[in-house]
Amino acid sequence: MENPILQSKKELIHWINRLDDLEVIAELVDLKEKRATAETFSEPHTEYLVKDDFDERFAKGLNSAESRKKTREFISKLSWVK
Repeated sequence: MENPILQSKKELIHWINRLDDLEVIAELVDLKEKRATAETFSEPHTEYLVKDDFDERFAKGLNSAESRKKTREFISKLSWVK
């Protein structure tokens, strides 16, 4: 038994091959372009496996005093040539 979707596609292809109406063809081209654009910009409806914990990581980050201290330590460890 043949898949009904395949049968419908074959019927549409046959109909389009016999089609001579430019307006209908233009509508089909517009529909095709709209579908391609929608598929390009749409986001899949899947759940993200990684949670977005930016706020938590930001709260645990360095404050300005700690950042200055780490920068001074880093600079002091560089091998300066005199």
